[in-house]
Amino acid sequence: MSSTVIVNTPPPYLTLSSAERLPTVMTVAGSDCSGGAGVEADVKTVTAHRCYALTCVTALTVQTPVSVFNVQVTPKDVVSQILEVNLRDMRCDVIKTGMLTPEAVDALSEAVTALPVSSRPLLVVDPVLVATSGSPLAGDELVQVLTTKLTPLATLLTPNIPEAFKLAGSERPIESMDDLYQLARDVRDRCKCQNVLVKGGHIPWNNNGSTRYITDVLLLGAEDRFVVYKGRCTETTHTHGTGCTLGSAIASNLARGYSLAQAVYGGIEYVQSAVAIGCEVTAPEVKSNGPINHVYAVDVPLEKMLTDDTFTADAVVKSAAIPSPFTLPSGTTLFTDYLRNHPAVKPHWDSYVQHPFVAAIADGSLDKRKFQFFVEQDYAYLVDYARVHCIVASKIPTLSDMEKELKMVMGVRTEMDNHRRRLHDQFGVTDETYVDNIAKGTALRNYARYFNDVALRGNWQELIAALTPCLMGYGYALYHIEDKITTKDPVYLDWLEVYSSSDYRQAMADGEKLMQHVLLTYPPEKIETLVKIYADVCELETKFWDAAMEFQQ
Repeated sequence: MSSTVIVNTPPPYLTLSSAERLPTVMTVAGSDCSGGAGVEADVKTVTAHRCYALTCVTALTVQTPVSVFNVQVTPKDVVSQILEVNLRDMRCDVIKTGMLTPEAVDALSEAVTALPVSSRPLLVVDPVLVATSGSPLAGDELVQVLTTKLTPLATLLTPNIPEAFKLAGSERPIESMDDLYQLARDVRDRCKCQNVLVKGGHIPWNNNGSTRYITDVLLLGAEDRFVVYKGRCTETTHTHGTGCTLGSAIASNLARGYSLAQAVYGGIEYVQSAVAIGCEVTAPEVKSNGPINHVYAVDVPLEKMLTDDTFTADAVVKSAAIPSPFTLPSGTTLFTDYLRNHPAVKPHWDSYVQHPFVAAIADGSLDKRKFQFFVEQDYAYLVDYARVHCIVASKIPTLSDMEKELKMVMGVRTEMDNHRRRLHDQFGVTDETYVDNIAKGTALRNYARYFNDVALRGNWQELIAALTPCLMGYGYALYHIEDKITTKDPVYLDWLEVYSSSDYRQAMADGEKLMQHVLLTYPPEKIETLVKIYADVCELETKFWDAAMEFQQ
């Protein structure tokens, strides 16, 4: 018995860019057989940036996150031959280096200087200076050959703090940003490389005793200025290969034509996201120094193929069986009740629906300037809110649900019209274009980013879960203060009446029904994803009202 499967043609839109001219990056580094660092990390990173990766392996290592067990160095003549053929037969926009031996430094320096200056690739040098006792890469010899033969040719040098000490020739305490600036200058002067990125991951700073943060300092020699990149410190021990990954990400961005400061920013955010998102690929007994997630933003091709309108390969790729839905705890009938009482959600839900912003409206004590700020921010928010409902309508499977989503958009438009009326009648806004130029505050930008990312990557159930806290929370907030409304201000009474009206209560009931539909169709093993989304959005709603309370003219 046999079956014939018709293999589909490429998606029509992608064929518009057939024979794509991919930027190219060559990594000159050691191999990590466990895949977390070295050439393997470089290739994954370059590919994730839609660039083409070339390789020149300077050493084979026997290593995992646990340890480096053995190193087999590639002979200089082999390194030289690889560089020769790659630079002759392939286009190379950027070279990125990692673990190098003195012989590999010689070979690379000779290969680059043999090229006309005008046709040399950009060069990003990640000075991997392994100090482990007995390692053939340790010692002053490597530092000497790097600083005399390679770093003067580099576009960018990316040492971490211990490597910067070695390159600068001395260790010193790092107690302030000025200390980092001076360290970068010393590395520049000794290595004769104009641009130096000193990576600060080894010395996170404390933010007034609370969350820790990291500063990476980029010295732009031609402009004689510093760019400081400040990012949150992710509390994890899984950071294997971060240096390799950052260098490759920067090299990829340079190959795509970004400026050096832009390329570094993109590289840092990519690495911090890969660390924060993480991945579980090690054996259970390996508890630290695990790899990071290089492919967090990469789509799975087969998943796209299965949703193609002309997909016909059901004989070999069958639809998954529909699992039984998640079972709610005894005594709970509504999925929205389960979510708002879930331990991960409840603290955020309570701070949201019992927010002092609503109480201040109810008793009339809220400063009108704060209310105007809220109305403006909420108007801009509702634009994104309506847009995401449209995206849900495009993803949701049934026509009747599509119609419900479009009706929701019309309801959102009514809310926006109410805001325009408030701005006109109460705050004297007469310019029709005023609402199109509202500057988004930090809370709104964070909220919009969350919405847009779930809309881009999530399915329709996850989008509904992201939209529902806004609908339900405003109604529940009114439940909490209905018997405490003492204001006589018509502006505040008008706002309160909207969210306590019978129409709004009906919309809440419709939202509960839609969430029941989500419960019945969402994979039960992934239910915690919906819990996390619901909690995140409740927290964003709280911060949205926080911003209004904290607003200062």
